Amino acid sequence: MGEIFGALREATKQHRAQMLEQADTTGWEEITEYHYRRHFGPVRIDWWPSGGKCQVFQKGKGAPRMVYGHGRTNQLIAKLKKEEANG
Repeated sequence: MGEIFGALREATKQHRAQMLEQADTTGWEEITEYHYRRHFGPVRIDWWPSGGKCQVFQKGKGAPRMVYGHGRTNQLIAKLKKEEANG
Protein backbone atom coordinates (compact mmCIF):
# COMPACT_ATOMS: atom_id res chain seq x y z
CA MET A 1 0.00 0.00 0.00
CA GLY A 2 2.88 2.36 0.78
CA GLU A 3 4.30 1.89 -2.71
CA ILE A 4 1.03 3.06 -4.27
CA PHE A 5 0.96 6.25 -2.24
CA GLY A 6 4.63 6.82 -2.93
CA ALA A 7 4.03 6.45 -6.68
CA LEU A 8 1.05 8.83 -6.54
CA ARG A 9 3.08 11.37 -4.58
CA GLU A 10 5.92 11.18 -7.12
CA ALA A 11 3.52 11.50 -10.08
CA THR A 12 1.93 14.59 -8.49
CA LYS A 13 5.36 16.08 -7.83
CA GLN A 14 6.39 15.55 -11.47
CA HIS A 15 3.10 16.96 -12.80
CA ARG A 16 3.41 20.11 -10.68
CA ALA A 17 7.04 20.61 -11.73
CA GLN A 18 5.97 20.29 -15.39
CA MET A 19 3.11 22.79 -14.97
CA LEU A 20 5.41 25.27 -13.22
CA GLU A 21 7.98 24.92 -16.01
CA GLN A 22 5.35 25.56 -18.70
CA ALA A 23 3.83 28.58 -16.94
CA ASP A 24 4.42 32.01 -18.50
CA THR A 25 5.22 34.13 -15.45
CA THR A 26 6.25 37.21 -17.46
CA GLY A 27 4.73 40.29 -15.84
CA TRP A 28 3.92 38.50 -12.59
CA GLU A 29 5.31 39.36 -9.16
CA GLU A 30 6.96 36.29 -7.65
CA ILE A 31 5.84 35.82 -4.04
CA THR A 32 7.49 32.39 -3.67
CA GLU A 33 8.77 29.96 -6.29
CA TYR A 34 5.23 28.51 -6.46
CA HIS A 35 3.09 31.63 -5.89
CA TYR A 36 2.68 34.64 -8.20
CA ARG A 37 0.61 37.83 -8.07
CA ARG A 38 -0.61 40.28 -10.70
CA HIS A 39 -3.04 43.18 -10.87
CA PHE A 40 -5.42 43.60 -13.80
CA GLY A 41 -7.01 46.96 -13.05
CA PRO A 42 -9.25 46.49 -9.99
CA VAL A 43 -8.72 42.69 -10.06
CA ARG A 44 -5.84 41.04 -8.23
CA ILE A 45 -4.93 37.44 -9.03
CA ASP A 46 -2.85 35.24 -6.75
CA TRP A 47 -1.76 32.28 -8.90
CA TRP A 48 -0.21 28.91 -8.12
CA PRO A 49 0.68 27.58 -11.60
CA SER A 50 2.04 24.29 -10.28
CA GLY A 51 -1.25 23.49 -8.55
CA GLY A 52 -3.52 24.89 -11.24
CA LYS A 53 -5.41 27.31 -9.04
CA CYS A 54 -5.79 31.00 -8.45
CA GLN A 55 -7.54 33.33 -6.05
CA VAL A 56 -9.42 36.32 -7.45
CA PHE A 57 -9.76 39.52 -5.44
CA GLN A 58 -12.09 42.27 -6.71
CA LYS A 59 -12.56 45.53 -4.86
CA GLY A 60 -16.15 45.96 -3.77
CA LYS A 61 -17.16 42.41 -4.76
CA GLY A 62 -17.01 40.75 -1.34
CA ALA A 63 -14.90 37.77 -0.40
CA PRO A 64 -12.22 36.49 -2.78
CA ARG A 65 -13.04 33.42 -4.85
CA MET A 66 -10.93 30.43 -5.79
CA VAL A 67 -10.64 29.06 -9.31
CA TYR A 68 -9.48 25.46 -9.56
CA GLY A 69 -8.12 23.53 -12.52
CA HIS A 70 -5.37 24.42 -14.97
CA GLY A 71 -7.85 24.94 -17.82
CA ARG A 72 -10.20 27.28 -15.91
CA THR A 73 -7.30 29.18 -14.40
CA ASN A 74 -5.57 29.64 -17.76
CA GLN A 75 -8.84 30.77 -19.39
CA LEU A 76 -9.40 33.39 -16.69
CA ILE A 77 -5.85 34.71 -16.98
CA ALA A 78 -6.07 34.82 -20.80
CA LYS A 79 -9.36 36.73 -20.56
CA LEU A 80 -7.90 39.26 -18.14
CA LYS A 81 -4.77 39.71 -20.29
CA LYS A 82 -6.95 40.28 -23.37
CA GLU A 83 -9.09 42.86 -21.53
CA GLU A 84 -5.92 44.57 -20.30
CA ALA A 85 -4.48 44.70 -23.84
CA ASN A 86 -7.72 46.12 -25.24
CA GLY A 87 -7.74 48.78 -22.51
